[in-house]
Amino acid sequence: MKPDRLIEDLTLVPLPQWWENPWLLLSLPVVIGLLAYSVHRWWMRRQPAPAADDAPSSGPPPHEEFLRRLAELRSSRAQWIAYPFGIEVSDILRGYLEARYAFSVRFQTSREFLHSAVTDPRFNPNHRAALTDFLGQCDALKFAQARASEAELATLVDTAERVIRECSSLTNPGGGAP
Repeated sequence: MKPDRLIEDLTLVPLPQWWENPWLLLSLPVVIGLLAYSVHRWWMRRQPAPAADDAPSSGPPPHEEFLRRLAELRSSRAQWIAYPFGIEVSDILRGYLEARYAFSVRFQTSREFLHSAVTDPRFNPNHRAALTDFLGQCDALKFAQARASEAELATLVDTAERVIRECSSLTNPGGGAP
C-alpha cells in the first residue's frame, strides 16, 4: 500500500440487500423510539415519589422516635464508652435530620452535609453552629477514637436533643431530659 494511493486502496463493504429495504428504514426509528419510551417509563416508575413537606405522614412524628432513642441513650449512662457512643448519638441526630428534611445525611460526610446546610434556609445560624460543633465532636470520637469525659458525652446528648426539639418546634424549658 502506497501512501499516495491510500484512498484508491480502500474499498467499501457492500451493504446487505435487506438493509436497503425502505420498510426497514421507516420502522427502525419507530422501534428505537418505542424502546426509549419504554425505558423512560420504567425508570420513572422505579424512582421514589418526592415527599411533600405538607403531606400528613402515617404514624407518629419523626421527632418522637428519635427523642425516645436519646432518652434510652441517656438512661444507659453507666455503660457509656466514647467510641460506640459517638456512633450512636451521631446516628440518632443524622437519622432525625434525614427523616425530617429528606436529606441523605447518613451517606454524607460531615463536611458534605454542613456544606449543603449552609445554603439551606431551613437551618438558622444557631443550628448550623450547633451541628458543626456536634458533628466535629462525634467525628473525633468515631474516627480519631478520642477520649471524652462523661460530661462531654452528656453535652452531646443535650445538643442532639436541643437540635431535634428546635427543628420540630418543641420547647423544653428545663433543658436536659423531658
